[in-house]
Amino acid sequence: MRTQDPLRSYQEVFSAYWHPVAFSHEVQERPVAFRLLGTEGVVWRSDTGVAATQRYCAHRGADLCQGERVTQGLRCAFHGWTYGRDGQCLRIPSQPSAPIPASARLDTYRCHERYGLIWVCLADTPAAPLPEWPELEDGTVAAVALPRLDWEVSAGRMMEIILDVAHLSWVHRGTFGNPEQPEVPPYEVERHSGGVRSRIVYPALAPGMEGAPGRVDRTTLTYDVTLPFAVRLAFKPTLFYAHTVYAVASPLSEEKMQCFYFASHHPKIRNFGEMFVKSELAILEQDRRVAEGQRPRAHPVDFAHEVHVKADSLPIEYRRAVAALRLGDAPRLPGLE
Repeated sequence: MRTQDPLRSYQEVFSAYWHPVAFSHEVQERPVAFRLLGTEGVVWRSDTGVAATQRYCAHRGADLCQGERVTQGLRCAFHGWTYGRDGQCLRIPSQPSAPIPASARLDTYRCHERYGLIWVCLADTPAAPLPEWPELEDGTVAAVALPRLDWEVSAGRMMEIILDVAHLSWVHRGTFGNPEQPEVPPYEVERHSGGVRSRIVYPALAPGMEGAPGRVDRTTLTYDVTLPFAVRLAFKPTLFYAHTVYAVASPLSEEKMQCFYFASHHPKIRNFGEMFVKSELAILEQDRRVAEGQRPRAHPVDFAHEVHVKADSLPIEYRRAVAALRLGDAPRLPGLE
């Protein structure tokens, strides 16, 4: 990083982007708490769609997660104050005939439901649209989600380990990693205004069945990153089912995130969901142990304290792109060895 580059704060930069805070199925009759970039909020359903507001009642600070959805909006469980989607208090039961103070309102946040997720943007004007994943909306694929992943690591670190091909043969031994073929062949990374893309062929190891040795499954991995923290990763193996993984790391703070992780597949593939959840949780647990041990936990915006090689090109180009958001100009990277 060049010393003259102004470093904007983590919260300032990423508050202007959309981040998921809940799966759609989690937000039904009851409000659901969220934490995003240090902000405590609550998402809930109204008659006209999802809403996101501050978590605590403007009256006496009661937790609105203990409230309930009513026709007018969200009703606090402490004194029954009721708020509309715009955050304005609509009813104070203890004095129904008195004017409602203008200050009796909640902070509100932009909220949108798409891809089975509830997305929130803390800024008044989003810096970029949501990722474009049309296959999840046209009815051609089925989807299965993992439980939310809460890791003690930054969102950027989470993304980098997903994009890191060189670790597969080492970290994922016993799942799909191939320790006999750790070499990463040359590959290209495409930078575009919204993120980065790359396609890499990895000799995954399909586990053997009934005592038979495992077989090499040459799998084409197509990465498509939407800045700042979303990736679509398409798997096209030779021995297993083609499927696509979607991972969106939602920053709780600069050093902690929760990841919304799910997959799409052909709807006629039986038992895919059960197989995916079991295998992917095992794979991600291997990643978690490594990622939570990295230091610093915060996602670096420079390259001064690490040594990189050409096999690291994809995560490095991603870091360059994220650094550009905070610096206004991508940092220079020393030559790869």
